[in-house]
Amino acid sequence: MQLLGLGYLGVAGPEVAGFASFAADVAGLMPVAALADGALAFAADARRFRLAAYRGDKNALAYLGFEVAGAEALAKGVAELRAAGVAVREGSAEERAAREVAGLAVLSDPAGHRLELFHGAASGAAFRSPAGVARFLTGELGLGHVNLIVPELEPALRFYRERLGFADSDWMDFGPGMGGYFLHCNPRHHSVAITCIGPLAGLHHLMLEVPGVDDVGQAWDRANAAKVPISAALGRHRNDGMFSFYMQSPLGFHVEIGCQGRRLDASWKAEPFLGDIWGHEGLAASLGSIAGGPV
Repeated sequence: MQLLGLGYLGVAGPEVAGFASFAADVAGLMPVAALADGALAFAADARRFRLAAYRGDKNALAYLGFEVAGAEALAKGVAELRAAGVAVREGSAEERAAREVAGLAVLSDPAGHRLELFHGAASGAAFRSPAGVARFLTGELGLGHVNLIVPELEPALRFYRERLGFADSDWMDFGPGMGGYFLHCNPRHHSVAITCIGPLAGLHHLMLEVPGVDDVGQAWDRANAAKVPISAALGRHRNDGMFSFYMQSPLGFHVEIGCQGRRLDASWKAEPFLGDIWGHEGLAASLGSIAGGPV
């Protein structure tokens, strides 16, 4: 299967109003009209939406949407999954309407995270951030990346590699059965990271990439002015080269704002890495704070 990238995600929790202010005024996403299923929606570019937020009893990852090239690619992908014994169903008319896509398939990964394969996403209005200067690098790279926490490492890795077609970028070893693996499906260093630190499942963070250092700095200023909890201070990752910081959203998961992310090509060779070049104090401790399993 060939995925184009991370297209959208849905999250849930009780503090939806606080999240709406965080997403718009701090992260810089553009609020747009609510989706057909009632979700608050936010754009990061000219797509109709990239992030949806639902009111729920607990903080949770609702779904991740991965884009494919078209109807033929979706049908082929669904056939491959079914042949491999993966339970996958066609999205209903109501689900397609809520996501505003032409085609949709629904499945789950081994940790229980709801995944959606889609094509034909609707366009929206020209992107204008309520934060004024905020811009995001999307296009062929997709929305950004997510770090998923899983309770068992090997089943998740087999699924994302063998069933969804992700390739290894690099990895960290935390000990027997635990670690962090970074997986790519386009030139972005990783669209998905799979991390196992014990019996936890959920979304640790969403990364939004911005054009430059000043964009990161302006987001840093907005976060501090709004007294948003900083979960990892400014720093530079060794593996993807990202200059970034992390902040905790009102729905439990973290948002990384970064720039200068590495782009991969066919010559890339995956290898282990240890630690960051500098900074990101607090990142390891933040792994215990996630938006839990599916709603």
